[in-house]
Amino acid sequence: MPKTHVLIVGATGYTGGAIAKSILQAGTFRLFILIRESSINKPTIKELTDAGAEVVRGDISESPEKLESYLKGVDVLISTVPVMVDQKPLILAAKKAGVGRVVPSDFGPIAPKGVMDMHDLKLGIRDYIIELGLPHTFVEVGWWLSGMLPPLHSATNTLLTQKSYVGDRSQKLLYSTLSTIGNMVARIIIDPRTLDKTVVVYDGEISINETWKVAEKVTGEDFSDYPKVSDEEIERGCQQTDNWAKKISAEYHRSLFIRGDNTLANAEAFGRLDARKLYEDVPYPDVEKEVENHYASGFVLQYSVPEELLLDVFKTIV
Repeated sequence: MPKTHVLIVGATGYTGGAIAKSILQAGTFRLFILIRESSINKPTIKELTDAGAEVVRGDISESPEKLESYLKGVDVLISTVPVMVDQKPLILAAKKAGVGRVVPSDFGPIAPKGVMDMHDLKLGIRDYIIELGLPHTFVEVGWWLSGMLPPLHSATNTLLTQKSYVGDRSQKLLYSTLSTIGNMVARIIIDPRTLDKTVVVYDGEISINETWKVAEKVTGEDFSDYPKVSDEEIERGCQQTDNWAKKISAEYHRSLFIRGDNTLANAEAFGRLDARKLYEDVPYPDVEKEVENHYASGFVLQYSVPEELLLDVFKTIV
């Protein structure tokens, strides 16, 4: 039986790398990864090619003809590029090349239109794909478990590692882990039930109170001195225009921890397919072990954001 040809754009990132590894482990795919020349020598690329991935040297910003040539013979295109990157030329090329299914860069929390600018960009891409009549699957993943853990006291206080919390600490929200995202996406992209549907991938619902309790057990630190950011401060962050990174952070925090958009009930109300019901055999992660691995690895989200923007943290209240 011929293998399904998959091309991933963005395989060097967190989500793209996790999906690529799971696809390779499945053994039923032929995986291509589109890689810029400047990234060819990254250790993550060697790890993927050693496992069987085939490198296509190119860039999403190239001409429509080039993009179309990269996509010839591809059954499934998965994009995990930063959402600010214009995906429309790549998606149009996929349409012209006859790609069988497109999974655009999404992989975020549940929210309605008009709440977060970045989420609205994703919804716009979904609309574009539907307008083109391109077979697709949209994948939402809730919030990363690692994003709900407090930074250590020794960490620098930044927008990505702010020593504070937002909203109601008892608010439960959908969370996921990279291994689950990878495992489920490898199933979703060949499942006829998910074609032209939106699927929510998750590991459960959990609150800040619960994740911080586990963090304190694992690290031996007491995070009770981390204060709250007021709802008003977050709203000011959503409305300001001086620091785009702070605005994005504020909008996500408002949606997740103040509005409470990211829940399974909302996913069901929006008509999402529940991946946990589709793939009941996919294991649930051990939360404590995930937290242990998080702190042991020293993992910190890293994006191409100027340091001065990251240091412009939210003001807190005691």
